[in-house]
Amino acid sequence: MDLQLNNKLVFISGSSQGIGKSIAEHMLEEGARVIVNGRRDLSDLVKTLSAKGEVHAVTGDLSKPEDCQRICAEIDAIGNLDVLVNNMGIFSPKPFADIEDSDWQQFFDCNIMSTVRLCRHYFPKMQQQSFGRIINIASEAGARGLESMVHYSMTKGAQMVIGRGLANLTKGSGKDLTVNTVLPGPTLTEGVEAWLKESAKVQNKTEAEFVADFFQETEPDSLLQRFIKPEEIASVVTFIASPLSAAINGASIKTEGGLIKTIM
Repeated sequence: MDLQLNNKLVFISGSSQGIGKSIAEHMLEEGARVIVNGRRDLSDLVKTLSAKGEVHAVTGDLSKPEDCQRICAEIDAIGNLDVLVNNMGIFSPKPFADIEDSDWQQFFDCNIMSTVRLCRHYFPKMQQQSFGRIINIASEAGARGLESMVHYSMTKGAQMVIGRGLANLTKGSGKDLTVNTVLPGPTLTEGVEAWLKESAKVQNKTEAEFVADFFQETEPDSLLQRFIKPEEIASVVTFIASPLSAAINGASIKTEGGLIKTIM
């Protein structure tokens, strides 16, 4: 299927690895021009991805207003942005009583304000264009409210609300402009894969045994009963970015392996 993304300019925040990197790869395979982002040098990533198509990199910490302003200027110098993927985010399990004010502020700045600042810059621009897509990568935690990560869950719920609120502003615009939120579940990113290998070793289990026990004991509601592959999330995001998805707007799209039981 041709997703009609050829020559579309796509920016993916926090795309040096994991879901963000996989989204970049899928966008390039569809002929899009991609801008990747991370806090550190991205030259090796750009070299690798360039085999698939046109790639640019903008480095910086989007939780900082000054970095965000500079990054937006660098993106604008490349061209008019067609697709914004708000993927940057941090997470860390912590007992609720131990979550200090500084933790709440850090998660707010990283997970919410990076999304807000990028949307505030690009949503008005997309309203002036014939086409635009904003996609927030949140989490099933935003709908479930994980007791092990209340602060993280709060930020992901906020991304869902931001997405719906902006989508409401597209009503009657006559533009092919949509704003949606994707809710991944437990995903086998590089960090999770390293944790999985170490945990299996410590418990004297094979990786397959550890995964089976993990989902039975920790995530019994999962219908998938395995970790989601980053490319499985990326495939959904790439379709949502496509002109073919114009009828999907203001949605929170579950890509969490069936963890959320409510009908949304």
